[in-house]
Amino acid sequence: MPEKILLVEDEEKLRRLLQLVLSDAGYEVKTASDGGSAVRCWKEWQPSLVLTDLKMEPLDGLHVLRYGQDHNVDIPCIILTAYGTVEAAVEAMKNGAFDFLTKPVDHVQLLEVVKQGLEAGQFKTHHSGELLGSSDVMQEIRDEISMLAATDSAVLILGESGTGKELMARAIHRTSLKRKNGPFVRLNCASIPLDLLESELFGHKKGSFTGATTDHDGAFIRADGGILFLDEIGDLPLALQPKLLHAVEEKEILPLGANKPQPVSLKILSSTNLDLQEMVRRKEFRMDLFYRLNTIQVTLPPLRERGNDVEELATAFLSFFTREFGFPDTALSNDALHVMRTYSWPGNVRELRNVMERAVLKCQGKEIVPDCISTILPETTVKHCDDSTPCLDLVAKEQELLLTALKQNNWNKTKAARELNISRSALRYRIKKYGISKS
Repeated sequence: MPEKILLVEDEEKLRRLLQLVLSDAGYEVKTASDGGSAVRCWKEWQPSLVLTDLKMEPLDGLHVLRYGQDHNVDIPCIILTAYGTVEAAVEAMKNGAFDFLTKPVDHVQLLEVVKQGLEAGQFKTHHSGELLGSSDVMQEIRDEISMLAATDSAVLILGESGTGKELMARAIHRTSLKRKNGPFVRLNCASIPLDLLESELFGHKKGSFTGATTDHDGAFIRADGGILFLDEIGDLPLALQPKLLHAVEEKEILPLGANKPQPVSLKILSSTNLDLQEMVRRKEFRMDLFYRLNTIQVTLPPLRERGNDVEELATAFLSFFTREFGFPDTALSNDALHVMRTYSWPGNVRELRNVMERAVLKCQGKEIVPDCISTILPETTVKHCDDSTPCLDLVAKEQELLLTALKQNNWNKTKAARELNISRSALRYRIKKYGISKS
């Protein structure tokens, strides 16, 4: 059965030409001339990939992209843009677009990017869209999801960077009987400038501030009837926390420039890799907001505590990337698996995925051996235990890195964690694990 592609382009001749190119390549193609008709087609037809122009009237490609974010998160969107709007296309990619192509479109490049997008979408469907791993701790996490999805209680998801907090939020949405047919809206509180964050949360009315040329629905309105996921909630500015508290408590929001509040019905999930209780103690996070968001708390385990999940995940990523890059089937040697099992994985599953992608590119169909893995992992050095078998002195290397970062930052744990690119809680875990002290 051919893959289905939704093509959105307001210029009729170009739309017809691209439709022929895609159809000749074996894809099933439907077209739309603006963002509104594209969303209607998307709802009815459920394409595998969306290819959309950026500048259209009355609703543009960002409207299409936003619908994809809110309802069909595993479907890749590719942006078409004229030469002068490349910056806007880059901004679209920051908001979830898979890639962008500039006009006039090179047909060979178009088919290659579409192929990559479809393969990435298949990977998300079969791997990234679920919490992989057969360890007992991950089985417990999956058992918790049904309980978390059964109520409208707020859920705070904790865990180090890369452990899968967003995947868990999406799993709760998929499992929720009440909310799964509604939108899933993710807002990253750390990535949006302060002067735009209030509008992105609560929306604004036309003319409410300079540059507000149209009404804008914030995340609360877009998530109405579904789930709002506040990612990196620990980075929410203190000045905005009272307004968020009111929205959470009263289930109503007041857009900038509006005269009366607007009710919303949604479930709120939030996540962070920061120690919110410590932030409350330091008066960097409101206690009342913390307790409102923390009705139910769940902590995702770091990869180093998940036993054989490292091998299971590595194998899944290896299989995907060999197919994506067109290399022959390959495998991880037993020694390479030993390297990966004993590595601390400060970046967790996200780091493991990146390492496997680079290893596949480096080995190009050959068996992946320790020397290949060790040159990619930042905290490992290879030594030889005997004349033939390489091994890793991971403990000594990790202790050395921890001590160096702590000493260079006068034992300030927050600064040391930032330098090591790990969370403060992960640093504390390692200090306790190795019995490191200042004396």
